[in-house]
Amino acid sequence: MKKIIFTLLTFCSVYLQINAQHCSNPSDNTVCISLDTATKPGLAPLADSLMPLINGTNVSVVIQFRNYDTATVSGVKHPIYALRIDTISNLPAGLCWASNMPNDSFGSLEYGCILVSGTVCAAPGQYKLNLAVTANLGSAAHVVNYSLNGDDAGLYYFIRVNNSGDVVTAIDTTGETAKTVPTFISYNNETATGCTSGIGEIGNHINSLTIYPNPFTTEASVSFYSDRVERVTEKLTNVLGSEVYSKDLDVTMGVNSYSIAKGALTSGVYFYSISDGKSVFTKRIVITE
Repeated sequence: MKKIIFTLLTFCSVYLQINAQHCSNPSDNTVCISLDTATKPGLAPLADSLMPLINGTNVSVVIQFRNYDTATVSGVKHPIYALRIDTISNLPAGLCWASNMPNDSFGSLEYGCILVSGTVCAAPGQYKLNLAVTANLGSAAHVVNYSLNGDDAGLYYFIRVNNSGDVVTAIDTTGETAKTVPTFISYNNETATGCTSGIGEIGNHINSLTIYPNPFTTEASVSFYSDRVERVTEKLTNVLGSEVYSKDLDVTMGVNSYSIAKGALTSGVYFYSISDGKSVFTKRIVITE
């Protein structure tokens, strides 16, 4: 039975990773077409220009990107030799991303694009994309790598999800300057409708499960949206299927945030899950030294 449970957890984790983060196909110049029209670095078009994605429909959204030429670290401005997008998380369930650049790496001021695609099945609302990047600062001869949160680089971007027939709600960017933008803003606490199969069947009342950073060394932040008040159980399982951590959580309606600490756990791959006893929402996490 333990082996069967572990196999199911592994399947759910792989499914969620592929559908909610990076697409299974490699990033290359066939993914999307880059338009060399951006007058300044960052993401385009404005998130307001993207119409909400409709639950149950197949979507293909292209976001243009132009790399920066400098980055400020500890108050000091450095030239960017290259920048790599490591992860884009908090995508609505059912979606994944890929870029037109091998290894998702962009040179200084280089143009590129990011394709977000899949069949969306997520709680209606506004999702803030969480980007983690590695900046190669310096020159080709002398490169220093820095891991940065996309917010610190000004890479804010939002995707809205509606059920069919919903009234379109404007993007809310309140808190951008203070970097306090919520990762998810619910639209009237609606649940997803129009979904016929797939990811929406897993933890259908818990959405937008994100773990950041991932991998992590000492502590990571877990956040998710729940459409009800209830008690759930969070667990960590190792690759052998053995439970290494378990705790009951009192979940509120809306966005919930918790922390995971490495503690005495050894470095390696684990599976984080939230369950109400009937369904389970699982994500793969990595703990490093």
